Amino acid sequence: MELTHVADSGRWLALNDEVQIGELIYQVEDDVMTISHAEVEAFYRGNKIAEELVLAAIHQARKNGWKVVPACSFAKTVFERYPGEQDVLA
Repeated sequence: MELTHVADSGRWLALNDEVQIGELIYQVEDDVMTISHAEVEAFYRGNKIAEELVLAAIHQARKNGWKVVPACSFAKTVFERYPGEQDVLA
C-alpha cells in the first residue's frame, strides 16, 4: 500500500498496486486545514489505512505550520488515539 498526496485537489490517496482503496479530502484556508472526509474501501477496512491517511494529513499540516480542524468523525477519533498530534488542532 502506498500513500499519495494530490495537492491540487486537496486529497491523500491510499493505493494498492495503483488502484485507489482509500481517500482523504481536505481544504486549506487561512493556514487551517479542514479534514472533511476519510474513507477506505470495505474490503480493506480494519487495516488502519484511514488512520494512516489522517496521520499523513496531520504531518503535512505540521510541516506547513497549519492548524487542523477534524470535521469528519474519523479524523476526530485519530486525534483522540494520538494525543501527541493534538498540538495542531485549531
